[in-house]
Order: sequence, then structure tokens, then C-alpha cells
Amino acid sequence: MVPTTHSNRKIKMASRLLIEKTKLTEFILYPLPLLVFVLVWSLFTEKNPQAQFIFSSPCQVCSAFVKLLNSGELVRNSAVTILEALSGFTLGTVCGALVGLSLWYSQLVAKIAKPYITALATIPIFALAPIIIVWFGIGLWSKIMLAFISTISVAIVQSYQGAMSVEPRFLRFMQVVGARRNQVFRIIVVPSSLIWVINAAKLNIGLALLGAFIGEFISSEQGLGYMIVKASGLYDMATVIVGIIMLIVVALVLTVLVERFEKLILKWKYL
Repeated sequence: MVPTTHSNRKIKMASRLLIEKTKLTEFILYPLPLLVFVLVWSLFTEKNPQAQFIFSSPCQVCSAFVKLLNSGELVRNSAVTILEALSGFTLGTVCGALVGLSLWYSQLVAKIAKPYITALATIPIFALAPIIIVWFGIGLWSKIMLAFISTISVAIVQSYQGAMSVEPRFLRFMQVVGARRNQVFRIIVVPSSLIWVINAAKLNIGLALLGAFIGEFISSEQGLGYMIVKASGLYDMATVIVGIIMLIVVALVLTVLVERFEKLILKWKYL
């Protein structure tokens, strides 16, 4: 037994070292494409004024970032866009998940609702933006509603697919033990559909930001979309790129938060 235990320990140590080495390699390689891109960008625009006017340059972008940060404009506009996107994302994902899961109760209602959900999902959000702005004004609520409309259809479809993908043997077992329909829904359907709901949330992050950005693009006095439109009108490419980078950062941060939430409620998946 002793040699076997010793061998198992050596295997575990070797596996742990291999995993740590892999993680270190990934950590080193992650920023490599970005560094190559910035280097090529810098070399291309360094001594080319015309290229700097069209593409800006890393130095100009850094200078614009510091200027916007010191003036408070970047933080203020980023906070507005985050509030709009996060509010619409939360409303759209939660309401969509509730509607999609509820459709499990009735196949007839689900079939009737399907073409309407499909129609809502296929309408370009840019086409709805003027109507939403007329209804809700140019303030915060119009952007939240655009983010909401952008996300709700995905949440409905994903949640319904999750509810309909429950293992039949689990449903049969609940029928055998005499469980009521509400109990089946609460004990089997909802937990089995959580992965689908989380996947919908991941997809909805970009859609919520897109909805909020389009609202700011069309009519707004604050937000990253407003900042980008204003800068592009002045041919200030450095500020435009700063705004785009901030949108990417916001999307990445929200994605990380959703993944943390996934690990919290789906612990069994990572055992």
C-alpha cells in the first residue's frame, strides 16, 4: 500500500505542476497578439501624419485617455453606459427567463408565441430606436428599453429550449412519485434550465451594450456612444478609439461577473 500511495502522490504532484505550467504559459501568451498589434500600429503611424489622422496612434490614444480621465468625462460617460446596459440586461434576461420557462406549462401557448418571439428577435434594434426614443424620450429610460428589447428575445428562446431539454427520465420519475406540475417545474425544470439561462446572459451582454450604444448614438447628451459620435464629428480618432476600448472593457468585466455568478450557482459543474 505504501508504494501505491507514494506513486499516487507523485502523479498528483506531476499533474498539478503540469496544470500550473499550462496556466503560466497561457498567461504569458494571452497579451502577445495585443502587443504585436500595438507594435505594428505604432510602427505604421509613427512617421506618417496622414495615417495618424485616419488611424490615430498608440501615443495619441494614451494621451486622449489620460486627458479624458483627468477631466472626469471618461468616468462619467462610462458610468452612464454601464447603468443603461446593466439595467436593460438585467430586465431583459430576468423577464425573458421567466417567460421562456413559463412556456413549458403549455405547448399550445408556446406554439402561438413562437412566431411573435421570432419576429421580435429579427427586427433590427436600429429600426426600433427612433420609436423607443419618441415613447420614452432622450433620457436614461429610452436606452434601458433598447437594451431590454435587445436581450429579452434571446433569454426567452434559450430558457424555453432549456426547459424543453430536461431529461425525460426525470419527468417520468416525478410522475411516478405523484409530484404536481408546479413541483416538477420547481424541482426539475428550473434547475435543469439554469445552464441555458446563464448562456443567454453571456450572449446578452454584447446585445445590451449594443442597444444602449445605439440609443446614445441616435440621441443622447451623455454616455460612451455620445462621446464617440461627438469625437467622430470632430475627427478626433484617438477619443473614438478610447471609447471603443472602454466598451470592450465594460463587456469583458460584465462577462467575468456572469461567469463568477455561474460558478456560484452551478458549483457541481466545476467539481
